[in-house]
Amino acid sequence: MKLKLITIVTLLGYSITFSQEVPFKLRFQQKVKGDMTVIANNIVNRVDYNNSANESYYNHTISANLNDEFDMAYIDIDQDESTFSSSSAELIFDNSSDKKVIYAGLYWSATYRYNSSNSTKKNKYVAEDSNREAINLIKLKLPDEQEYIDVIGQTIFDGISQSEDKDIAPYAVYADITEYVKKIKGGADGVYTVANIRATQGKIRGGVAGGWTIFFVYEDANSSEKLITSQDGFARVSNNETNIVFDGFVAPAIGNIKAKIAGAALEGDNNITGDQLLFTTNPSKGFTALNNSIRKENNFFNSCVTIDDHYFVNRFPDSKNTLGYDSFVFTIPNDNNVLIGNGSSQSVLKLKSIGDNYFMFFSAFALELNPSIENKTTNAATENSVINKVTGQKQMIKFSPLNNDLLVDDIKTASVINRINRNTTLGNDVIEIQTLTSSSQASGYYILANIFKIEQKTQEFIYYLKSKGIIGEFFINPLNNYYYVFIKRAANQQEAIDLYNSKLNNSYKERIQILLINNKIKNQIEEKPISNELVKKDTPIQHENKVAEIKTEKKEKATQNLKNAINPVDFHIADIPNEPKGYYLVVNIYDSNENSNNFIAALKEKGFQPQTLVNTVNNYKYIYLKKVATEEEAKSLLVSKFNNKYKSKLWVLSVNNK
Repeated sequence: MKLKLITIVTLLGYSITFSQEVPFKLRFQQKVKGDMTVIANNIVNRVDYNNSANESYYNHTISANLNDEFDMAYIDIDQDESTFSSSSAELIFDNSSDKKVIYAGLYWSATYRYNSSNSTKKNKYVAEDSNREAINLIKLKLPDEQEYIDVIGQTIFDGISQSEDKDIAPYAVYADITEYVKKIKGGADGVYTVANIRATQGKIRGGVAGGWTIFFVYEDANSSEKLITSQDGFARVSNNETNIVFDGFVAPAIGNIKAKIAGAALEGDNNITGDQLLFTTNPSKGFTALNNSIRKENNFFNSCVTIDDHYFVNRFPDSKNTLGYDSFVFTIPNDNNVLIGNGSSQSVLKLKSIGDNYFMFFSAFALELNPSIENKTTNAATENSVINKVTGQKQMIKFSPLNNDLLVDDIKTASVINRINRNTTLGNDVIEIQTLTSSSQASGYYILANIFKIEQKTQEFIYYLKSKGIIGEFFINPLNNYYYVFIKRAANQQEAIDLYNSKLNNSYKERIQILLINNKIKNQIEEKPISNELVKKDTPIQHENKVAEIKTEKKEKATQNLKNAINPVDFHIADIPNEPKGYYLVVNIYDSNENSNNFIAALKEKGFQPQTLVNTVNNYKYIYLKKVATEEEAKSLLVSKFNNKYKSKLWVLSVNNK
């Protein structure tokens, strides 16, 4: 029998207590065959003698300082003179071709009394720059775009005129960015960068905090139908309670009810307890305090960005401790329908604190409308393990998101305690496989040796490996622009594990990691190999004076229907001693530093980040926009002209790829 669902999409209630500055009201509600998620990041971070604000703060323990114990400054990752603050996060979809974003709401919030402040002595704070700028004007960079767009938001709350908030002046702003996201070519997933969010820098009473959250609702043909509702407002929670009520639905009459919530809040401190997020569908029967392995029952708002019981790490910087900014997606624990019963018609979130002060400004609720009737008999989980061929012992396999434990550029600048709290310690009976979804790197298992922030150190390390008889290559992670050096690409998981356990058959004694890359093709370019007939392998590179055009003989009878193959004049080969192999997207060649510098400056003005390669055979300087590891990726960039961002001549130089 087909179950008829009764759903009311126009009603949504809210309750007000004296603590709620702006009542939470409906922002979005729709039945969707799909789901919801968030990406988020903080916009201010600590600075000290050892760390800049761009250095991730990984200490999320009881030893961590609070934000009011640090000098706080803007995170600014983009090297763009038009921005004073910027941070990024990546939206990743499995099977992204099946996903279609139908709504995207951007929220930003911070403490902002004035531009900068400092403390002269304990509990005495003095303004260094007493100006205060507009809070609703920011910038947004969408996936695969070079330029920012300007976003004007709707102010939900501004505490600058509130006597209770005069010391920190918290605010919250909202902008609907759905139409921008829908226009992204190749799908909505990718790296989002948010810039020019305002916050006080330095120190203020109560601490500086700030960040942003993008709430996505998306369709997915492979998902169940859900009613998804979002609200926003501004609740000051301090020794009081505030209820946020979701209604306008009737839960299915049969089946196991599944639901989750999302939210964002300001000024939840890591080491101050007493704050809670409680849940019920019937307030008269009491509330249940929500918690998981990261968000504790008595300290739910604790300065972090999480998806269920995992830190959300696909962001830059990827601080575990965001020093006063919380954003989350949290699955309601509802085994046997213990919290949400069949036929329930409302859900209530209670914000409560008897210690920590915090401000919540966004919340969302998703309820599955057509749950499957599951067999209550549980089966034993399939054991994912291997035998270590070196020791003969069994090892459990643990999959986890890519971290930056191998980052070595900051050994002298990152504090010791920060590095200790970043690193993950696993026993010998567990082998970790880190994962990364990338549109720019071929799928497979990679043995990572190091991570660098700049290409010069990357190449120096590759030269060092070469002196030891080890071939190193690298790729660039578009999320953080770090250089990842790998010394082997394994054919499958078992080979990767064997290489890891044997330290590459005893040829490499330093620390290594296994990285599994799952490639997602954003631009649906027809994948065809480069024909050997179209590229003459023995064609030398010919140079003319000044700017030299690279020319290669065309094959007279090139196949006409090879639609996306690279034209032979656009693909060239070269052997350059002591240079890492790869495929360089070249835009010009010079024999004059002055001319090349002018050309590089012009490219930078257009938003590109050009680099140079000197051919030691002829001393010509190649200007290139990007170096990639695979022929397939080079082909994609060449055919698409960097997604139509580069209109002039462009060609591929294959270096040392015999």
